[in-house]
Amino acid sequence: MDNKLSFYRLINNLKWPKGYTGKIFLIAFIGTHIPLIGLFIFLTFYFPIDERAEILIALLIATVVGASVTLYFIFRLLAPILMTNKAVIKYNSEKELPNLPTGFTDEAGMLMANTQECIEELDELLVLKNRLIGMVSHDSKTPIGSIKIANGLIREEIESGSLNEEDILKYLELIETSANTHAEFLDNMLTLARFDDGKIHINKTDIPVEEIFEKLNKNHRVYFKLKNIDFITKSELEKGETINADQEKLVSILNNLIQNSIKFSKDNADIELTISKDSKNHIIHVKDQGIGIPKERKKTIFEAFSDSSNGTKSEVGSGLGLWIVKVFTNLHNGTVFFESEEGKGTSFTISLPIS
Repeated sequence: MDNKLSFYRLINNLKWPKGYTGKIFLIAFIGTHIPLIGLFIFLTFYFPIDERAEILIALLIATVVGASVTLYFIFRLLAPILMTNKAVIKYNSEKELPNLPTGFTDEAGMLMANTQECIEELDELLVLKNRLIGMVSHDSKTPIGSIKIANGLIREEIESGSLNEEDILKYLELIETSANTHAEFLDNMLTLARFDDGKIHINKTDIPVEEIFEKLNKNHRVYFKLKNIDFITKSELEKGETINADQEKLVSILNNLIQNSIKFSKDNADIELTISKDSKNHIIHVKDQGIGIPKERKKTIFEAFSDSSNGTKSEVGSGLGLWIVKVFTNLHNGTVFFESEEGKGTSFTISLPIS
């Protein structure tokens, strides 16, 4: 690489011209005048003086015209480099996305296309970084603040000398709920980071259905109690039959779907989880009686950081839950789709191939 830049380094050390375009013009100018110099030497030695002048004048005119045309078109050929340089400078100073052409296939065209792609990816990363910073700052305050409040109330109860067991249990539930919320948020952030690094893999094992139900009940027990939600689990599989999947990721899929259902369900509602199968797939349904998904959000709900509405009790989401559902389902070569009607609830269906 260093050898390829040796001539460029030599030319770059010239005090004049300073610009890269000027250096190109200088080389082109010298190149176009080498024939003129050679011919001048030839005429000097082999032609009489009276014949030499007319030939030199004609040759000089032709050379000037040729050099001008050559330099003009060289300048036009340098347009991709100049445009690319201007686009990078403008993005660095104003963060304005360029619109460089991407349809050319030679080196200059690929330079523009690759620069456009790199700037777009960089811009997406900067947007992601800003959203992550804002999200971590915002979403970490609520659960940590709730834990501090509950801890202070417990301390007051202890210091007062008149412990109320019912109040203490409520405060402990608040701490548990807040801790679970924060842990879920951190898990989602970790999933996002691993996905961007291409480090998400699956490790399939045979998972008993009863074990899945037990984990989900334990993970969401506090949330069900806060809204008095009846969590109904049904299995249409034969007793003892297992699902071949990555247990951690399957539970994460269902955690996010159930948490989403809880968030948009009102008090005293039902959430139903059903596991069945057809000839090729295990099929998982998560159905709720919640407020449903607005029409304008249906196309984007599986996108990372899609606009997340507040829940029925002002619960705030990260906008990553359903994105994780989609990513983990795809890793299993499965599919996910939903049906929803505003005011009547939502049903998500996960289909996982039977190994």
